Amino acid sequence: MTSPNLTLLDCTLRDGGYYNDWDFDPDLVQAYLKAVAETGVEVVEIGFRMTPKDRFLGPFAYTSDDFIRELSVPPGLTLAVMINAEDIFRYPSGQDDAIQLLFQPRSESPVTMVRIAVNADDGLECQFMVSRLKELGYEVGLNLMQASRKTGDELQEIARAVNEWNTVDVLYFADSLGNMDAVGVRQAALALAEGWSGPLGIHTHDNMGQALNNCVAAVDAGVTWLDATITGMGRGAGNVAMEYLTMEMARRYDVPYHPDKLFPLVASVFSPLKSKHQWGSNIYYFLSGSLGVHPTYVQQMLSHERYEVNDIIAAIRHLSENDGRSFNGASLRNAVSQAYTNAEGTWEATGFLAGRTVLLVAATDGARRHLSAIRRFIQRENSYVVLLNEIDFLPPSEVDAYAACHPTRILSLANRADKIERPLLLPKNAVSENVARDLGETQILDFGLRVEEDTLDVGARGCTIPAPLVMAYAMSFAIASGAERILLAGFDGYEHGDPRHSEIDAIFELFHNQFPALKISAITPSTYAVHQTSIYEPVQPS
Repeated sequence: MTSPNLTLLDCTLRDGGYYNDWDFDPDLVQAYLKAVAETGVEVVEIGFRMTPKDRFLGPFAYTSDDFIRELSVPPGLTLAVMINAEDIFRYPSGQDDAIQLLFQPRSESPVTMVRIAVNADDGLECQFMVSRLKELGYEVGLNLMQASRKTGDELQEIARAVNEWNTVDVLYFADSLGNMDAVGVRQAALALAEGWSGPLGIHTHDNMGQALNNCVAAVDAGVTWLDATITGMGRGAGNVAMEYLTMEMARRYDVPYHPDKLFPLVASVFSPLKSKHQWGSNIYYFLSGSLGVHPTYVQQMLSHERYEVNDIIAAIRHLSENDGRSFNGASLRNAVSQAYTNAEGTWEATGFLAGRTVLLVAATDGARRHLSAIRRFIQRENSYVVLLNEIDFLPPSEVDAYAACHPTRILSLANRADKIERPLLLPKNAVSENVARDLGETQILDFGLRVEEDTLDVGARGCTIPAPLVMAYAMSFAIASGAERILLAGFDGYEHGDPRHSEIDAIFELFHNQFPALKISAITPSTYAVHQTSIYEPVQPS
């Protein structure tokens, strides 16, 4: 096959910085620069050039000329930096001041190229900043993000307008949501080529495992600039891996790249980093890509251990129906709590358990270790037993109610409704019509649930709690029902430092502060900041 005139751009230190706040080890950086140069990569996008932020970010977030001069850059490598158009648009004193802050003339800088990342909807708003960068002497790339959202006609129109500027050197389209396939890539490339006369580039994401195939499809459609990163390191699921891309380009098109030069770096440095930070395609990124949800939502949830599998899946599906194409922290919080909006259920709890002890049982390793003692306790004591998120852990004869509040947990119970011989404690507002049908004639204690950060409010028909955690929901039910004491079995806790542990400790503190007279005790081992007793304590004979 005829060898295309390719330019490979490696943006590992720029895109990979989303995992370490752009604070790379200096030895890693020098080994990386040497390896990519020996591989035959033409351009290295060394980092972002951001306007000042209100938190610490490492040097590759700003990538100043002074900092670059401290690096040992192999001869022959062209250096680029990227700016976010949004940074420039929003700069308080205007775009011109932002450009002056970030860039000196090309003749005084080690940087040759500046790429502008901009949402495709706003691409035509970048004409001023492109012209200013050209006046300073830089080569300019315009990267149209979320290209998959635009029709062929829309892409052609954008390309034609940019072509008329006569200032952009390379026009890129980015598969920002990771949901493009080879057919879509080819269609986008051909549409852009209809209006654009210069080189085309592509930036692929690997949400659905298509990044390499999409690069091949792009080259076959006339694209000549290809982005990649070592081991695919990059935001969300990451990008096409440079080691794979160079192998494939050398194999298909007989381009003289030397991917073997990357292998030691991949094995000794980047593979351990990948194990630590967990970029790369997985079922969550695949789902977000297929539903058009921005991958940063998944990355944020995966980086915080407080989010369970069910939370992530439910949030992705909610975001897909509520404009999750652009990342917004508030949208993530809303997505996680979206099923819990009604603190008023249909069931009245007042007096239901007046003066009684409620035993909440979580089916954890700790509860299993002390299961015999828990069952003896249940058989001996006249407590009201609530089993959390489980059916089979205890015999139905030893359970008074099963509790769940997460839609997926409720679905799990509903799928086995025929085995439930006791009431289900759950918020019906979190139940779909299909699940309601599956529940059939099962008795429902519809205790409402609303989620609001840092809030605890217990009413007769429902509650507002800080997070959709069944332990907080069941404790609220016990309080609303007039329980005198709450005992906890199987509340093992997480390791200190785990955000889930801190979150639950904060919830216990809320309950303690708001209901100081209520006795709450763990009767099996727990690392939470809650009063401890032992299930093995001797009891007074009756």
